[in-house]
Amino acid sequence: MSTPTPNELTNASMAFLAYTGQFLPINQTTVFETANKINSLLPSYPNLDNDWIIVWGPALYCTSSTKTPNTQANLTFVARSLSSLNTYIVATRGTVANDTWEWLTEDIAVSFEPWPTPTPQKPKPHVSSATFTALSYALTTVPPTAAETPSGYSPLPGAGQTLAAYLASITNNGPINISFTGHSLGGAIAPAMALWFKQAQGNVQIPQNSIFSPMPTWDENSVATISCVSLAGATPGDKAFSGYFQQLLGSDYDRIYNTNDTVPYGFAGLKQLPGLYLPTLPMTTAEQAALKGLEAKVTLAQTTNGSAYTVLPNANPFTGALNTSCTSYAAEALYQHIAAYEQQFGLPVSAGV
Repeated sequence: MSTPTPNELTNASMAFLAYTGQFLPINQTTVFETANKINSLLPSYPNLDNDWIIVWGPALYCTSSTKTPNTQANLTFVARSLSSLNTYIVATRGTVANDTWEWLTEDIAVSFEPWPTPTPQKPKPHVSSATFTALSYALTTVPPTAAETPSGYSPLPGAGQTLAAYLASITNNGPINISFTGHSLGGAIAPAMALWFKQAQGNVQIPQNSIFSPMPTWDENSVATISCVSLAGATPGDKAFSGYFQQLLGSDYDRIYNTNDTVPYGFAGLKQLPGLYLPTLPMTTAEQAALKGLEAKVTLAQTTNGSAYTVLPNANPFTGALNTSCTSYAAEALYQHIAAYEQQFGLPVSAGV
């Protein structure tokens, strides 16, 4: 990509802001503390020009399992521009680093699930189980209700209201622009979420499904312009899904990725990973074995599905410079997946942590 556009800079900042507070311990005040942190960052955060406020959320989903008890996972919020009151950004968080459940369930679950569509599509689109699950949580998790708001905190915007219900409410006031964004896992969720709302415009009902149902009356007069800027996302679906996405969103999608980042090669380019940092940093034997195991799972999923993972359209790559201080493949991969994007978009290193 060339120099980032103002729109790309703004969306990238929102995507990284969604990581704010990700390591806070889980209790009844966590999402409120996170909201306070985000709100305190907004006025001076790079690329946002003191022009944005949170109007819905954040909504925070937390996991609890034997492996990762009481760990944060998906977080989503909606921000509104103060200078252009009909402009909104929906930002959704990437993977929380210490949440093993999220890694296993929302990142590398490579089997396919049918994508629910308002009308039958041939061939039928499919998405990864990872994207399917993550989108479900993003759409069904709500900001705590007023009754759930602890003493000393104000109810969050949109308390008790789903994202779909909130977005439906703002289409009653005339034309609006809604951009969906996210980094990493958020970079897979965001285009799926944008497609979900795009296909439901005009109050088109999506049949009963296990992602989110029923839809409220959503954009009955199709006044919303929907777009998406994703960063560092893995491929969310198969060839039919990519084609369906292109048909509905087309040039309104901007898929940004670093060619030295390992994540965008999942799951349609895994064979390129061993040579990514050669000759300086080869994969270890254990890393190669893990990759072969993942490749086998992807191959089985694609064979069972009858269609392969296919990248979404409108690739917008850049190449992050290799970090000479990294001494292992894993360290370089981590740097390229986070810090390289922060540098590309003028964000503070470890933004939102």
